[in-house]
Amino acid sequence: MKLLISIGIIALLAPAAESLLNYQKLNVNNQQHASSNSNSNYRYNNNNLQMRLNPTSFTGTDYTITEFPRPALRRVPNAPIAVFDDRFQAKTQEMFGIMYQAKGVGLAAPQIGLNENIFVYNPSGPEASNNPNSKNMERVVCNPTITKYSPEVDVEKEGCLSLRSDDCAGQVARSIWIETAYQNELGQKVRRRLKGFEARVFQHEYDHLKGILCYDRFPPEDREAVQKSIEFLLGLYTDDDAQVEPDLEEEKVMQPRPLSAKRMPPLELETGAGAGDADAEDVPTRKKAAKPVKSGFGAGGGMGKKTGKKTEKKKKVKVRNGAFSNNPTFK
Repeated sequence: MKLLISIGIIALLAPAAESLLNYQKLNVNNQQHASSNSNSNYRYNNNNLQMRLNPTSFTGTDYTITEFPRPALRRVPNAPIAVFDDRFQAKTQEMFGIMYQAKGVGLAAPQIGLNENIFVYNPSGPEASNNPNSKNMERVVCNPTITKYSPEVDVEKEGCLSLRSDDCAGQVARSIWIETAYQNELGQKVRRRLKGFEARVFQHEYDHLKGILCYDRFPPEDREAVQKSIEFLLGLYTDDDAQVEPDLEEEKVMQPRPLSAKRMPPLELETGAGAGDADAEDVPTRKKAAKPVKSGFGAGGGMGKKTGKKTEKKKKVKVRNGAFSNNPTFK
């Protein structure tokens, strides 16, 4: 009889216990993932710092976003891509899937813990995954080099999935056009001249293959402004192999040079290694102050304002648009 009563009491209390457990889980989640939107993609620490959380998992892959200060983000050199088989094709599709789900416009292999010389991007933005026309802008970039940087730069606000924080963004100077050489997903050699936002995205992802984060290019004011975010990410990483600074040699040859003051372009653009073969008269030694930008890098934001003018008007060179070609080239 007592046994039956005990069983009855347990059966009666079980739903209540389960409800209490679920409430406790919900309460913890609400505290950790307080958000002003329905996606609950933000976390608040004790200093009320709003942190944008990367998803802990992604559909169709076991890879996750590698976050600062994990050493994979700083390790150089990355292994060149030599095999372009079915397994490689599947990996590139996984990278695109992660990029779209994380609301990004580009993703480099070190950002998913792979020290391989590859990145993917789509300047159309994360909505491109549902738009066949925009998916035509997907690019797989293997073993890339930037052979020439424009002497003109523009300044725009950039963030990074690996820095995880909407508040961990700052002004970054990028060349307004670049000339590139790389291999596509089929191993075909490609040469393209890129401009505008696509050039900015390419430079951002190319930096990842050199162990450089956009934070390394921030002016001193912006670095100071995001210091709490950086310290918070450092506090989350408990291993003793944190890699805070980039490789010294890669840092020395960064092009364009990092900003020396907020919304100011580099005072000098160095010629020589990494600077392309621009004629001397095309490379001004000083730049005018950049105008405030109206949009950020984020998930496909618009362009910043140009910060320099050409020293003389030159004949316009027709450039082939290779956006829809398997082997685009520039003339």
